[in-house]
Amino acid sequence: MLEFNDMTAARMRRFVHEAFGVPEPSACAPLAGGLINDTFCVDGRYVLQRVNPIFGAAVNSDIASLVPVLSRGGVCVPSLLRAVTGAWCAEGGDFGFEPGNWRLMQLLPGESRQSAGNMSQIRSLTRALARFHGALDGCGHVFAHSRPGVHDIERHAEAFGRAVAERREHRLYREVSELHARAVSLMRHIDFESVMDCPAQRIIHGDPKITNFLFSEDEVCGVVDLDTMARSRVSFDIGDAVRSWCNPKREDEEPSYDREYAREVVGLYEEEAKFLSAPERRSLKSSAPFITLELCMRFGRDALCEDYFGYDASIGHGEHSLHRAEAMYALVCQMLEGREV
Repeated sequence: MLEFNDMTAARMRRFVHEAFGVPEPSACAPLAGGLINDTFCVDGRYVLQRVNPIFGAAVNSDIASLVPVLSRGGVCVPSLLRAVTGAWCAEGGDFGFEPGNWRLMQLLPGESRQSAGNMSQIRSLTRALARFHGALDGCGHVFAHSRPGVHDIERHAEAFGRAVAERREHRLYREVSELHARAVSLMRHIDFESVMDCPAQRIIHGDPKITNFLFSEDEVCGVVDLDTMARSRVSFDIGDAVRSWCNPKREDEEPSYDREYAREVVGLYEEEAKFLSAPERRSLKSSAPFITLELCMRFGRDALCEDYFGYDASIGHGEHSLHRAEAMYALVCQMLEGREV
């Protein structure tokens, strides 16, 4: 993360002016909440982000191409501003600022929520996600940037197992290896085929956690963080939505799964998403435990490798990832009606 102080703020204001050609702003300040990108508010009008290197610069071109499509479909998303070079991002080092792929975008109205407070919010979230998918239904956009295998459960299980086999000297080895055995055993209780056999035929958001939706009172008024858009399986979005919207606890806390919320998400989404194919509809039932167990495995691997996820330094990288992996395992068990192994 970029260390932010008065000197950094002054340099950032100059950078925004020189790189994007807007009048030099009077204020820049960090925006909290994101694990991946460094994010700042500029004059209460713009959002400035240093995009994580896991995303190539071409991701901005994809976003710029799809924003008009989403807007025409009634989805409020932030528009990017072109840099003075004509590109949709600027290399910080070229302007004497922090190196990296920086972009400037419109600041949308609304507020972010950490959890759903009532059924009205759950229904608004569900309709917003259905509207997002519907706006992109039939869109022929060819992505310039892609991250293949993001939701390949077998690949993540293999990576987790390899970490357990190779990192026996790690301080957390015993706890992580025990979690690995439980997670692998739990796989037999999930219908992976219904999810993976469904064609990857539409453009999805890719990270529909609740903090990526903006609210005005109980209604969703905007959708943000579009880096993860991809042509993939709709069940991945629904599974991640249920995981995020139907558990009010943080990812590193003991979960509290709300089955009523989850039933409403899946049922209302099926009603709203008239464009779904029969295989897509069949894939929704197993989507939430699929995605949640996958995330358990990704966190579990990181607990030993300590090389990917953002973390709380006061807890420790491996320790924080282990807390999150254990929480995701417990959440899968709650989704499967308490079935543990």
